[in-house]
Amino acid sequence: MRLYDAHNHLQDERLAANRAELIATATDVGVAKMVVNGSCEEDWPVVRELAEKFPQVLPSFGYHPWYLQDRTVEW
Repeated sequence: MRLYDAHNHLQDERLAANRAELIATATDVGVAKMVVNGSCEEDWPVVRELAEKFPQVLPSFGYHPWYLQDRTVEW
């Protein structure tokens, strides 16, 4: 069975030390793709890096409502 994780936050710095292991484990149990959801401009570069490094990662760049007040004019 091919599974798809539609929403996660692997870019969270608390997961940094275990990201590769988490992705490998997910792949081993049948997760074919996973959407890593950016929450704000600050974490978008990590989301992009994960997508470039791991073919299973589909990047999603957006704003969580909690962080809208911190957005820049460039967003």
